[in-house]
Amino acid sequence: MGRAVEDHRASNQKKPRNGYGMIVAEADRFIEADTIIRRTIQYGLANYPQLDRAGHYQRTIEHLNEKYGPNGYLKIWIPWSDNAKNLKKLHVLLADKKKLAEIFNRILDEENE
Repeated sequence: MGRAVEDHRASNQKKPRNGYGMIVAEADRFIEADTIIRRTIQYGLANYPQLDRAGHYQRTIEHLNEKYGPNGYLKIWIPWSDNAKNLKKLHVLLADKKKLAEIFNRILDEENE
């Protein structure tokens, strides 16, 4: 179980060393587009207050692609999981710039209310 805890980080590029590690890694993720975008925006507002809307948008898109994009560092170890299905949906959204911008603008406006 100790190895499972060590292995569960999203930034860990190595496959978990055992089945428990895969389960813990999956359980520690919640891949849902609005939630991920909101958390990214919240982090940006708290840590980069000098950025304007365009700057926050660029930072958000860069982060989403770096972590969740088709070549992102987040790895899903259980291919039939809900996380795997939701990550594929997020890949589709990342490719749809218009829809992604609409979601970003809606959430940023909500966070600034």
